[in-house]
Parts: sequence; C-alpha cells; structure tokens
Amino acid sequence: MSFNLWHPEFYQGSRRARGYFEGWYAKHVTMDLGESWSFILAISRGENRGDAHSILQVIEGATGRTWWQEGPVDEFQSSTSRFLVRVGKAELSWEGLKLDIGVEGQHFLGEIGFRRPKRLPFHIFSPGVMGPFSFLPFMECRHGLISLDHELEGGFSIDGRRVDMEGGRGYLEKDWGSSMPKDWIWTQSNNFPATGDSFMFSVATIPWLGASFPGFLCAGSLSGRTVREATYTGARLEELVVEDRKVQLAVTNRDERFEIEVERSLAGILKAPVKGSLSRRITESVDAVLTLRWTKGGKVLFEGSAPKAGLEIAGDPTCLRHGSS
Repeated sequence: MSFNLWHPEFYQGSRRARGYFEGWYAKHVTMDLGESWSFILAISRGENRGDAHSILQVIEGATGRTWWQEGPVDEFQSSTSRFLVRVGKAELSWEGLKLDIGVEGQHFLGEIGFRRPKRLPFHIFSPGVMGPFSFLPFMECRHGLISLDHELEGGFSIDGRRVDMEGGRGYLEKDWGSSMPKDWIWTQSNNFPATGDSFMFSVATIPWLGASFPGFLCAGSLSGRTVREATYTGARLEELVVEDRKVQLAVTNRDERFEIEVERSLAGILKAPVKGSLSRRITESVDAVLTLRWTKGGKVLFEGSAPKAGLEIAGDPTCLRHGSS
C-alpha cells in the first residue's frame, strides 16, 4: 500500500519494480471550446526484466487523432517532496504542463499554466475519490482526482501552429496499479456553462480475492456543492444503457438521483496497461457532450450540458449492468 494516499498526485510506485503502471492524465479545453487536448505522462514496468518504459500519449479532440511515444524508463522522473513529474522534456506539476516533445513526426512546444486547481475535499478515513476503498490491499487499479477544475494560461505550438489556452479550463486525474479494469466506462467534463462546475463518473469491473464486482464512483463540484457518490456510499447504479452513439446512466442514493447522458463523438486509440505493460488498445473521445440532471427529493439541484467531455468505453459494458437494478 502507498504512503501517499492523501496525495494521489505524487508518484506512488517507488517500491514497485515489475508488473506496474502509473499515468497522469491532463485534459485542456480552449476558452472558446474550439479545441480539446489531452496529454498523458506515464511509466510502465512489465513483468519481464527490461520491459520498462516511460510513456507520452497525446489525443486531439476535434479529430480523434492520437500520438504515442515510448522511451527509456530513466526518462521518467518524479519528486518525493512535491508534485512534479517528468517524462523526457515534458513536465507536469501544480504550476502547469511544459512541453518540448517530438512524437510521431509532430513537435509539441510550449507551456500551459494552471491557476487555482480545485481539489476534491478529503479526510483521514476517506483520502481520495476511492474513499475507504483506498485502504484495501491487492487492488488491481487505483484512481485519483488531482484537480476537478482549473483555469489555463499560455499555450503550445504544433509544428508552428499556435494553440492558445489562455482562459481555458483544465482537469487532472491519474490511475496506478498492475492493470486497468477488464471492463469500464468513464466520462468527465468541466465545461458546463458556469465556470467551476465539474463532474466525473466511472464504473468498472473490480477484481477482488478471486471474484469480481461492478463498482462505480462519481465526484465533482456543481453549483458550489461537492458531489461524491459511489458503491462505498451505498449509492446504486439503477440504469446503464450503451448504444452506438449514446450512453445513459442513473445513480441513486435515498432521495438523490443523478441522470447522466453522454453523446459520443470521434475517438482516438490509446494504450492501456495489462500487468504493467501497455499492451491493450482502448478508445477515448475528448469531444463528447455530457448532459447531467441532479435532483434531491424531487428538487432540481443542477441541470446542464457540457461539451468537450471525455468518454472511454472498454471491454464488455454488459458486465457492468450486474450492479444495476
């Protein structure tokens, strides 16, 4: 178990030599909502000696195009005293993302600054979005929310074309462990009409002690209220419908209800870890539309749609319905 549960932004894998991955996901959307870009900095340690790499992945929302680069493992560096991760000349911290990387014939160069990152509130018995599940040993994969929302400044260029991020919105999260779940659905956006509103939902097949169960969580900040519902809070996934172009979900907990609809768009191919090695292919969109309705006792607490949403669907979504009523 990690000693940095209350700081998921820190590198968690200093004691893991094989069968391990850790990746930081940084999503950026321009102020005019014209462009969305995601950058992933990661380290991958396979089960075999020598199967260890530093990883950079990029996805462009408007086209679904992706870039991927695998480098020597010693190009990955992290600080033990503060949030600072480097892969080659790419650097991620609370201050922002620095880029000077050549990936598959493209050169990304520039700096995207972060202003006022918003963390999910936590306490000693619930150190992150996984709540008390954070303390369970032998978890295949762990998830951390680093910043629900922050303002962007600066920008970057792609072989001379400037992408201006000034005034845009950013989001940071991460995953670490041995493998990503066999099946999962994930969606997120912080581009609702009101600045600062952010929402993330994920449901996955969770292996545990030789068996498995579908577990889910949703978290965010909506209209100034913190949202945190999950399997561990006693909430239920009442509806899960996956169609060719749309995903519909409903989460309830006593008199609260979240109705979620995500419309798909173009998707790019990303690599996902299996026993530390990035040997699996999944699709991700960062140009979907997320519509959310949150009610309590029949009263509407929040309702709105957000473009430039992220959406991932992996494995067999029907396996995730077992937790639905």
